[in-house]
Amino acid sequence: MPTFEGSTIQAAIQKGLTHLDLKRDAVNVEVVSEGRKGFLGIGRKPAIVSLAALPVTPPKVTAAAPQHVTPVAAAVVPAHPQPQQMTPAHKRDDEQAVTALKAYLAAMAAAIDAPAKLSVQRASKNRLTIQMVTQKEGLLIGHHGKTINALQYLGQVYLNHHAHSKFALLLNVGDYRERRSGILARLADKTAREAIATGQPTMLEAMPAFERKQIHAHLADSPHVLTYSEGDEPHRYVVIAPKPHVG
Repeated sequence: MPTFEGSTIQAAIQKGLTHLDLKRDAVNVEVVSEGRKGFLGIGRKPAIVSLAALPVTPPKVTAAAPQHVTPVAAAVVPAHPQPQQMTPAHKRDDEQAVTALKAYLAAMAAAIDAPAKLSVQRASKNRLTIQMVTQKEGLLIGHHGKTINALQYLGQVYLNHHAHSKFALLLNVGDYRERRSGILARLADKTAREAIATGQPTMLEAMPAFERKQIHAHLADSPHVLTYSEGDEPHRYVVIAPKPHVG
């Protein structure tokens, strides 16, 4: 991976982004050296970072989706979905809506050549977890979870417009959500250290709302950094910034 130098880690990252003509959420950053200010300029060492462009490998759709199913094209969440407006009189019984949702998600999984069996767990009255069991977990999860997150988004929209009650939906493939939670926690800690070392706010890649909430919650009690979100959906991201010194 190419390396870039700067007076600070953030400056080195920016130099690399400019050289590669990429945005922050399109690269993986590895801090090679945090650098050193030195004393009166003596012993100063630049910060060094290594940047690598993240691969973009959307899943290939090999089977046509049924006409009543919205296929997941390149695992991209639609920015402004236009679901059919359902009046209360047309909404289904909750159990019927959940059953129909399983068929809807199973059809889309089959459409991207990752057929899956689905089981529903109700964590609480209005929280549903749907476990998807497939022989092609990587294809159904997608790069950085883009495919499973897209399916979850579409499933949530489906429930919002077909069920009487309001549900919060979580889709899982294998133990992906558990592993992803660990990754997010480590990413939050690493980025917090980077923000503290540079004294500058540091942006994370764009994430769905439920993952941003995990980052916020993980660092909520940190005495050194604060977090906030910026950007517009579906490109909204978390910023981790050092807390200002008081006094």
